[in-house]
Amino acid sequence: MHADDLIQHIDSIATYSPPLHDGTVNRRLVDPAVGAGIEVIQGRLAPGGTASRHKHKDAWQIILVQSGRARVSLGDDVVQEVGPGTVIRIPPMMPHQVEILGEETAELIVIYNPPVGPDGFIPA
Repeated sequence: MHADDLIQHIDSIATYSPPLHDGTVNRRLVDPAVGAGIEVIQGRLAPGGTASRHKHKDAWQIILVQSGRARVSLGDDVVQEVGPGTVIRIPPMMPHQVEILGEETAELIVIYNPPVGPDGFIPA
């Protein structure tokens, strides 16, 4: 691996919108192809944006809310409003949903272990 592949400005990383998400623009900070055993995403969810109820078969998902406010649903019981500094831990196969509240774009760091990949989003 070449040093130019290891150090990049975030604006040079391609954006994408994940399955089952609306109003979301992501950048893979650590792509599964790097071989680090994790996938790290910077996510930006527009006001009113959602991650529809879904789950991930094998991956733990860890979310750090950096800005904005959201309503998060985990499983059948936990519904909570969250904001900056909140850490959300989602085990494999736990249904979850995120809905952005207010007028501020939410910025998140998301870690998947193992990497979830594009086929890892299962409607719940």
